[in-house]
Amino acid sequence: MRNALTVLASAAALLLSSGTAMAQAFNWKKHDGQTLNLLLNNHPWSQAIKDMSGDFAAKTGIRLRVEIFNEEQFRARLNTMMQAKSSDVDVFMSLKFREGAIYDQAGWYANLTPLLNSSASTAPDFNFNDFGEGLRNAETIGGKLVGLPINLEGPLFYWNKSIFQKCNVAEPMFLEDLPEAAAKLKACPAKGDAVVWAARGIRGAISYAVSSFIYNSGGNFSGSDGKPSLCSANSVKGAELYANMLKDYGPPGAANHTFTQVIEMLGQGKLAMTHESSNEFANIMKFPGRDQDIGVKVLPKGKATGISKPIVFGWGVSVSNFSTKKDAAWYFLQWATSAEMEARLVKNGVAPPRTSVFNGPDFKTWTTELPIRQSWANSLIEISKTGTAISYPPTSRVVEARELVGGGIQKIFLGQGNAKDTMCQVDVELAKLQ
Repeated sequence: MRNALTVLASAAALLLSSGTAMAQAFNWKKHDGQTLNLLLNNHPWSQAIKDMSGDFAAKTGIRLRVEIFNEEQFRARLNTMMQAKSSDVDVFMSLKFREGAIYDQAGWYANLTPLLNSSASTAPDFNFNDFGEGLRNAETIGGKLVGLPINLEGPLFYWNKSIFQKCNVAEPMFLEDLPEAAAKLKACPAKGDAVVWAARGIRGAISYAVSSFIYNSGGNFSGSDGKPSLCSANSVKGAELYANMLKDYGPPGAANHTFTQVIEMLGQGKLAMTHESSNEFANIMKFPGRDQDIGVKVLPKGKATGISKPIVFGWGVSVSNFSTKKDAAWYFLQWATSAEMEARLVKNGVAPPRTSVFNGPDFKTWTTELPIRQSWANSLIEISKTGTAISYPPTSRVVEARELVGGGIQKIFLGQGNAKDTMCQVDVELAKLQ
């Protein structure tokens, strides 16, 4: 027995040293002297990567040229560059559930599967299976790996506990509690000049935020027959609630607002409640005092339905099919999504898509330092278990579908049509996209 244990210990030591040697033997300097061009959406992950680009250069000898734009400008520039088949973009961010099928059909994504399977191109300790299965599947189209996940996110309910306490208003526990809480806050002098409610009002951004209102109300984007179902009573109820919250309690110019304006108000302590991205948590916490007076949780479930169905997804980072530096770009993807990097990115409020990091000591230590961080982490765990990425009816014309949904909500809160007729007309237009 003693001899057997000695042999096993020796074998384990050999395997460990072998694995360490393999990791050390991987040539991170293979593309020394090259420069990669990154086109990224304005996002906590992007900003952190830009700040850490010197670390990547030190490790690989590859310089990063990083361009970051707000989402609309980012998409416009990406479309221009990719339609021109420009080699001036090597790496770009992408939401596969939104545009994956379209970009793949256009031939914009490089197939990363051969690179992943190559021992010469992939570090032995990369551990692709450490990413959650759903996130891996989301980055795979037609059997091809077209990107790597960089985060986990979805909209959450934020409320200013200090404003609620001053006005003696209870924390909303059900979706139907929102209008009642909003009415009390609106009538409360103690709230000062704070806005009662704010949310995304720009047409193309609304479907992301309104989806849980529809789901929690018992509605859906499509019926059992696969046809659009926003005209159903429960779908209309959820859409009308979202629109009325903006109409009755929202700030002036709400139709021009997206997350940037909403988060600014919340961060300044000038907003009582909102339903906004979990990904904006770090930006909110940069404002003094918000780590003490902000509460965060998943949007309250429907009281009548008992349903809580949040939106959840993750951005991915991809290599352009027109890049002449695909192997070097794959090196960047590995570094940027490594367990080591994700553990660092946690401190920038980027929820890690790797299981080992999400359940690891660094993330746990960071979240337990402040109660609100733990609430944020708990909310992410909940949406990852109960959420969906579907915020439009089944169609490959995702952008047009989201515009139609958002346009309908806009008409309601701008007083250009009643909820029932408007959402039924949205269904008619959505059916044309099938």
